[in-house]
Amino acid sequence: MKTIFAKRVMPAFAVMAAVMGAFAFERAEATAMVPETGWINLPGEPCEVPVQCDFRPSGPLCTATYEGTSHVAKGKSNPAVNICDKTLRMPLN
Repeated sequence: MKTIFAKRVMPAFAVMAAVMGAFAFERAEATAMVPETGWINLPGEPCEVPVQCDFRPSGPLCTATYEGTSHVAKGKSNPAVNICDKTLRMPLN
């Protein structure tokens, strides 16, 4: 009985674990690169100008030029609140 387990079940389990791990990693990477709307905070006007950004763990900060000035765009941690404080990255092109 132990021989059948070692020869048939263990390799099948290893293959299944490898496939599940590959899909889990791919899904996490795809989720991290989903485009997200960022916003430029202007003086007295939070979340005023929309900009296209990405929410991913690394890369340059999302910036945009508005009326000749470069600004860092931020995302909304809570879409129901007009506070833009979430760090976003430049979109992948």
